[in-house]
Amino acid sequence: METQITIEEKDVGKRLDVFLAERDGSISRSAVQKVIKRNLVQLNGRPAKSPHEALRIGDLITFSDDALAASDAPFVLLPRPDISLEIVYEDDDLIVVNKPSGLLVHATVRNEQDTLANALLAHYPPIRDIGEGPERPGIMHRLDKDASGLMVVAKTDLAYQSLKKSFQTHDVEKEYAVLTVGNPPNEEGTIDLPIGRSTSERRMAARSQPLEGDRPAVTHYSVEEYLPGAALLAVHTETGRTHQIRTHLKAIGCPVAGDKLYGPSKSPLPVGRLFLHARRLAIRHPKDGRRLEFSVPLPQELETFLTVLRKRGETSERLTNRTASVSPDEDTG
Repeated sequence: METQITIEEKDVGKRLDVFLAERDGSISRSAVQKVIKRNLVQLNGRPAKSPHEALRIGDLITFSDDALAASDAPFVLLPRPDISLEIVYEDDDLIVVNKPSGLLVHATVRNEQDTLANALLAHYPPIRDIGEGPERPGIMHRLDKDASGLMVVAKTDLAYQSLKKSFQTHDVEKEYAVLTVGNPPNEEGTIDLPIGRSTSERRMAARSQPLEGDRPAVTHYSVEEYLPGAALLAVHTETGRTHQIRTHLKAIGCPVAGDKLYGPSKSPLPVGRLFLHARRLAIRHPKDGRRLEFSVPLPQELETFLTVLRKRGETSERLTNRTASVSPDEDTG
């Protein structure tokens, strides 16, 4: 059954998700958000852009009662053995994987079933009961969907709690290879800017003047190589905020190459994907405390792009040297 609601003056200014959750009473706001983000709620004849849209008098909301009711059903993760899983290391307590670009780590409010979590469940079914949520079993940290690289996953409750403490005490070392559009202001530096939701609600923002709800975030970087119009950085993070590296580098004027959300609309570096790769991970084993360190090379597409940039730089340098070697009075033909 389809329901239509016209907004009256008493509800003007309310958020769409808040309004719908209050109206029903039996459905959580997070469930309402899921329905909205699946484009199942229309606002004035079009899919609502965001759960946070402010309502105006006369707005027409249209939705299916069945879709709204079904949204609050418990999430059930499905095993997906067809999703490739590159395991770097595994023992009885943990798994270290090399996540490819384009693979979501775990389901969002859209209840996706094509994630790293689905692949992990197919590989090791008992992992379903590990962790704090059915959509992210055993997963200790995240990488953005378009990023790639190393992640550690717990296989037991003991390992989960131990690794969780290691992350909280910053005893986990993570190093990222990042290519930026343009150069950072210094060869090495620290970005200490709180991060929170931007006012547009569609992305995160790093702010020197934090707003309520912003969380501390610290990122360290050093330049490994200067390239034409770009710099290759080694990046370490003290904290693990959503989009931390991407927002911090944008804040100092050198967004990550291939970043469609935080980078320039027309990037001068057409890398084809986000150039952010978690290349090194060091953890303490949850059972015996020994230090484990893992590293993986850049994916081939990123290495190939660097090769192209390096050749471009060599060509530019040769042309510059050739021009400099010709005296003003020489006939160059």
